[in-house]
Amino acid sequence: MAISYAMPSDVAPAPAPSLRTPLPRPVVFDLRDRSGTGLARVATETVAAWQRCFPDDPVRLLTEGGGRYSLRAQWEWRTLRRRYPDATWVWFHWDIPWFDVPQRSVVYVHDRIHAAESRWPRRALAERWIAHALRCAGAVVTVSEATARLLPPGAVVIPNGVTLPTTTWHPRDYLLTVGEPRAYKNFSMASRVAAALGMAHRHAWRVTEQELATLYAEARVVLVPSRAEGFGLPLLEAFAVGAPVVASDIPALVEVSGGLATHVAPDDVEGWCRAVRAAWDAPGDPLVRQARAREFRWERAARQLRDVVRSLG
Repeated sequence: MAISYAMPSDVAPAPAPSLRTPLPRPVVFDLRDRSGTGLARVATETVAAWQRCFPDDPVRLLTEGGGRYSLRAQWEWRTLRRRYPDATWVWFHWDIPWFDVPQRSVVYVHDRIHAAESRWPRRALAERWIAHALRCAGAVVTVSEATARLLPPGAVVIPNGVTLPTTTWHPRDYLLTVGEPRAYKNFSMASRVAAALGMAHRHAWRVTEQELATLYAEARVVLVPSRAEGFGLPLLEAFAVGAPVVASDIPALVEVSGGLATHVAPDDVEGWCRAVRAAWDAPGDPLVRQARAREFRWERAARQLRDVVRSLG
């Protein structure tokens, strides 16, 4: 039977802590990911927004040492734990320590792609590592409802933000894809569509922020043909400048687009050709797409993550 205790009438309830009150213990962000991928971008943008919104929080940035999946990172863990004995740890990926994981820890699981696309040795390791992260973390964060459905109950959905550009859409005649050239990204579809329609195709990977912004602003149509995604940041970045998007019809991309992209099955070549031609000829209102992008802010992501950290004590 549940027992409740009434507060004496002459005792005022303790005031709730202000959202501006600094956190009581350090927060260590693991920023050792130097891959240049979307995951690294999520980490740096979220932490930067946190520091803008809550400059008095005792934040520590872990930027040196072993990188993602590395034995060096595992070896360094005990020293790091002693350096910050009372901290809350935030890992923006599921490659957390194998031993002695602190109870106050937040782990991002952006997607389950590693466990699906890799050959069996890496796939087995990824599945075991993700299971370990889900079991040991004090809180699990993911970036979309689509990914949350692939995780055990209790994962907190914190959508990514988007950095709003200073330029707007002024298209030239090329198709654009963006991201690390991995098999599940299905960039070959964009090449096939461009060849079939006689259109130019450009791909952005390891370019500067300014170069990327210019490529988005000048793309006639942005293509996101992935077979799997946890969120789909290029779709949102294209919307931020107002560019039209044709994307595959997987759940995460449908969720993020809010009905403003054209969605096609990842391997439907004819469907992609029709959709791209339609977007090329009748792109729709860029202001509507920009309004959708403005709904996703890094500051909101940072505030939501801070709430998760606060909940761990």
